[in-house]
Amino acid sequence: MKKILFPITVCTLMMMSSCGGEHPHENTETTTEATEEICFYNYAEGTAAVRWTAFKTNDKIAVGGQFNTVNVTVGDKSTKITDILETIKFNIPTASTNTSNEDRDAKIVASFFGAMDATDIILGQVKSAEGDNKEGSCTIYLTLNNVEKEVVLNYTVSNDVIKLTGSIDMVDFGAESAVASLNEVCKDLHKGSDGISKTWSNVDLEIEASLNKDCH
Repeated sequence: MKKILFPITVCTLMMMSSCGGEHPHENTETTTEATEEICFYNYAEGTAAVRWTAFKTNDKIAVGGQFNTVNVTVGDKSTKITDILETIKFNIPTASTNTSNEDRDAKIVASFFGAMDATDIILGQVKSAEGDNKEGSCTIYLTLNNVEKEVVLNYTVSNDVIKLTGSIDMVDFGAESAVASLNEVCKDLHKGSDGISKTWSNVDLEIEASLNKDCH
């Protein structure tokens, strides 16, 4: 009897061992999904700066300036900078012209802006914007000389500062007489090496503003 029981016991243990090996080990490892950071932007009040570059003489020498006062209204914060741009309205008192030369400033205010119709204040409003949070373009309704025109500016964003650049031609705003008026009062100062006095009608623009950024 003992001889019969021993082989049965051995076989039983082997079967139990074999069956136990068929069960896969449970995976105790857990994975954690990375949470994507979401950032909201809005305009940092009082940070807008509008700079311009005009040109004189046939050699097209640059004359730079800015406006000391830029009044901006803008909508709520958004994750998309284009959404913020599309809510912007602004006005600029032309009397705040600053070229670091008081005599020249007075001539620009009186003989250039003063020669236009209702241009003691420049009005602007963004019509549309296309792009992402790094770069793109926006179309602005700009009013000068009582004429409203669309102006396209390109924008870039770096270190939470947005910069818009582009150019306008005063001819598009019917302001040729204002350009001629400024050239007349600056006649000698706008003469080049050829002895010809010239004030160009095109002006380059650069607008900068800081953005508040809140990420979570």
